[in-house]
Amino acid sequence: MTSTPPETDPTVDEGTTTDPEPQSAPANWHLQAGKVPAQEGVDPQQRAFSGFAPLPPPPPGFVATRWSGPAYGGGPAAWLSALVGGVAAALALPLTKPGIGWFLVGLVIAVTVAYAARYGPTPDDKIERVIRVGWVVLALGLLSVGSYLNAYWLFYICVLGALGCASLAVAGGHSVRALIVAAAALPLAFFRSIPWLFRGANAWQKGREKQSGASRTVVAVIATVVLLLVFGGLFASADPAFAKIIGDILPTLDAGTVRRAIFYTLIGGLFTAGAIFIVLAPPDLSGLERPSTRRIGRVELVLPLGALVLLFAGFVAVQFRFLFSDTAPAGTTFSKYAVQGFGQLVVVTLLTLLVIGCATRWAPKDNEQERTLLRTLLGALVLLSLVVVASAVYRMWLYMNELGWTRERLFFGAVELYLGAVFLMVVIAGVKLRATWFPRAIIASFALLLIGIAAMNPERYIAERNIERFNAHKDDPAYMQTFDLGYLQFLTSDAIDELMTLEEPFRSCALKRIEADLRTQPEQWYSWNYSRYHARIVIKKAQPNEGACTEWFAIRDRTR
Repeated sequence: MTSTPPETDPTVDEGTTTDPEPQSAPANWHLQAGKVPAQEGVDPQQRAFSGFAPLPPPPPGFVATRWSGPAYGGGPAAWLSALVGGVAAALALPLTKPGIGWFLVGLVIAVTVAYAARYGPTPDDKIERVIRVGWVVLALGLLSVGSYLNAYWLFYICVLGALGCASLAVAGGHSVRALIVAAAALPLAFFRSIPWLFRGANAWQKGREKQSGASRTVVAVIATVVLLLVFGGLFASADPAFAKIIGDILPTLDAGTVRRAIFYTLIGGLFTAGAIFIVLAPPDLSGLERPSTRRIGRVELVLPLGALVLLFAGFVAVQFRFLFSDTAPAGTTFSKYAVQGFGQLVVVTLLTLLVIGCATRWAPKDNEQERTLLRTLLGALVLLSLVVVASAVYRMWLYMNELGWTRERLFFGAVELYLGAVFLMVVIAGVKLRATWFPRAIIASFALLLIGIAAMNPERYIAERNIERFNAHKDDPAYMQTFDLGYLQFLTSDAIDELMTLEEPFRSCALKRIEADLRTQPEQWYSWNYSRYHARIVIKKAQPNEGACTEWFAIRDRTR
């Protein structure tokens, strides 16, 4: 019997195989996925976990997708720029006190980064380029405070503000989310620049037989620094006059100074390299600045916002007789009432801005009726918030005039005025219900607030107001018991001119601490500060009495 060969598909060549018919997956395919057959001699716990498939890799994050950094390593130009910034920080940064060196180091780093920015992408919009330059100007303006004021508490706040402005200058950003990422970009780039620089150094090492002009410049700069250090040290040891000149320019060379120079060079160099890292390949913030396409319903908008407006109105109505009163409610002191008002204001402002931001992002604005409803609700909320702001400012003003001015009270009062200005900007932004300028305006206005506080010389103003109260009540024995001359002693040299208006022995007692600080803290050229320079001249002429504070205590005891 002969067998009949199977029929073949004429469209399939010989020697090829065809895939079998696809079969439908079993109903419990998701339970059987990744299951392996049981094995003899395997631990039961291990066998139980062996039935699970490995987890998929996590999706790439923001750094991998939107901020991969430069595609090339940091070459000789980047190393040279980092070296310039690091040496500037090592030679001219007075880290422990305000001084002109802060501004000079910031200026050197700004020029270095601006030079490197020529090779990176630039904003297409001319206004955006002007805004970037404006952030640089604000940063340098904040650092310049250290050249004429000695109020360390204010200056270090200005330094933090300058770092934020510098980060926005190199990274940009419009929306709130983009500005948060941009503000964190520079600290992150500080660390990301380390492998970037070493990657460039490795590439430079491999191609050193084809050295470029930039690499030869780096070698020349390093050789120059080494030669100056060696021969400068030899000449200083040979001639005392030359050694004095070098000593006035450079700090004393000891183990502590060397450690400080190395640390400052690393910090300044990495800060400069981080800024260059950003300007060459800035983070892509476009995904954080698109308006939301999600919209909430009218009921979802009116119900929470309307309830919040009613709550604000009820609070203002109940507290109205105390909001602008010169007396505190029963059960509390006026000082606690003023401090409580400041705390309420900060919390109310932050929460209100959060609510306004969410409402403007997701509220329906398709027709004029919806836009009018949103403006009405947000306008009522902002106006009631302004009442709370005005109340807090009024309470703080009465508090300071009643109990005297201090650094904290003055700064908190200025912040309250700033928060009031923020709500006024909200009113302006509410006209069109869209203001891309608003987030940046909040940050820029706070930087201007710090510069404005520095321009008014807060410590001098505090001394002036307290001395006015002293002169008006010095014949009152009860006031003399509460007059805190010790607080005037803790003011810095910024208040020297006002303290000189006191009569003896109060003047010498108030100048005692300033005189001791100036005597024990010698100046270098990079730590020069006009306030301390002026105070040295004044104290040299005044010659405070050593026993003045003892006389003051005797006067106070006689008034008891």
